[in-house]
Amino acid sequence: MKGSQVPRFDELNAKLRAATGWELVGVEGLLPDDVFFGHLAERRFPVTWWIRRMDQLDYLSEPDLFHDLFGHVPLLLNPVFADYMQAYGLGGVRARELGADALMRLSRLYWYTVEFGLLRTPEGLRIYGAGIVSSKGESIYCLESPVPNRIGFDLRRVMRTKFRIDTYQESYFVIDDFDSLFEATRDDFRPIYAELAAQEDIAASALLPTDTVHHAGQLDRVG
Repeated sequence: MKGSQVPRFDELNAKLRAATGWELVGVEGLLPDDVFFGHLAERRFPVTWWIRRMDQLDYLSEPDLFHDLFGHVPLLLNPVFADYMQAYGLGGVRARELGADALMRLSRLYWYTVEFGLLRTPEGLRIYGAGIVSSKGESIYCLESPVPNRIGFDLRRVMRTKFRIDTYQESYFVIDDFDSLFEATRDDFRPIYAELAAQEDIAASALLPTDTVHHAGQLDRVG
């Protein structure tokens, strides 16, 4: 497969199956929750057929082929992250039975990890979220801009935090490694959903006194 060609699913699937047991399935666009979760639970990752225009290269509010392949697929070669993605799918299947609030909490976890997560390394913060990877502008902004918060990952904090899809993020959550992310999300979320149902949501721009702060951005504050 040459670098100038659109990647072939059959070639990619051969590599993915050998590495972590995952495979790609082509889809036309966003899938209903039950279908999406079902694919992830079976180690299948949906990849959108269509690709953005050149004038949409820097930011797009919905996934396309570039976002899915360039942003998501490389991490499916990492065994720990591959297991995390399957566990997320299984969690989604369970969350559908619990209703809209549980699904909202789970969507926030996906947003702030799989799409817009940062990783702490000895060399400094690094990107792993696919929503960042597929945007040159946000790749620079999330690491170098003084504007957004960069906060240590905490599962309950993430599940309470709102997000926006029409702009760069106001806060990013930082994990220490993929193993710690998987361990933090290994348990059944049902008791956590019940606990959080009685708590207020947190604005995307907010910092809390209990946060582990890697960088306090130039945004609104609470607490």
